[in-house]
Amino acid sequence: MLSKMRILAIAAIVLVGFVGYALASPPVPPPTEGYNIVTSVDVEMSSGDFTEVESFMSTWVYDTQDFTAPGNGSSIPQAPGDYDFRDGARAAQIRYTEEMGSTDTSFFQFKKGFAADSHGAADTAGDNLSVEKNYGYVASEASLIANAENKERVGLSIVANGDTEGFGDMPSLCPWAHGAGIPATNEFIAMGSDTHTTSVMVSDTETKAAATRAPELNHSISAVGIGMAQGLMKVALQEGGQMYEPVAGTVPDLVSKTTYSEKTQAVGTIDKFFKGMHYHSTIPSYQQPEPWYLLQ
Repeated sequence: MLSKMRILAIAAIVLVGFVGYALASPPVPPPTEGYNIVTSVDVEMSSGDFTEVESFMSTWVYDTQDFTAPGNGSSIPQAPGDYDFRDGARAAQIRYTEEMGSTDTSFFQFKKGFAADSHGAADTAGDNLSVEKNYGYVASEASLIANAENKERVGLSIVANGDTEGFGDMPSLCPWAHGAGIPATNEFIAMGSDTHTTSVMVSDTETKAAATRAPELNHSISAVGIGMAQGLMKVALQEGGQMYEPVAGTVPDLVSKTTYSEKTQAVGTIDKFFKGMHYHSTIPSYQQPEPWYLLQ
């Protein structure tokens, strides 16, 4: 960890981290100025081409520093991306991209619902992002270049400074670490899926992400057809030995690092393809032990 946290840099990183003392990731309270984005698409075609491209990224910072207190004026960031994390501070980012295209169609159906909400109202579960997407494609027999492709990617990033006394909502997530000191962590997760066909393909995908409550990321794909279908997931965990203190210049040692990578791909005549990917904080929001959570 550097003495100055470059928040804008997290957009280019694919990592994951959680607290080692209490094995839970802190939520990041939403920004003051909120947003709600909702779109829907429903298309049917008997010939022609189709294209849709979508990109969403939301980055926000929860700061515990009181800039109005005497002597704190110099702590205000002087340039974009130049930020000193304070006790209990944290940052989050949710990213989603989608590319869908088809050429020389004899029959095509496409349905998609997209919802993003800064305060976790994208759906009834309290997610910040919720996307459902379905398509079916049959190529024109008269074409030698007919094809359909779909690509989706989603990422969740959280940088947490740590906490010495169980600040704010941390005790609710870490009931055993109150007053014991919670170390600095980095948490980033990436998931995605792809399909491609020159003949026929039917595919359904679902994506959900949350950071303003107990952090969680989900992506699933199911597909049937002739061509290629795949699902991918990458994870890394980083944890410091103590809270990061920029004023004192204390830089925690890296006490744990875990990486995980998985790719599942089917090519040919696909009678059934399903891949579900899930990440959540080890301690759920109701403070139930992990075995109890899994049993439910």
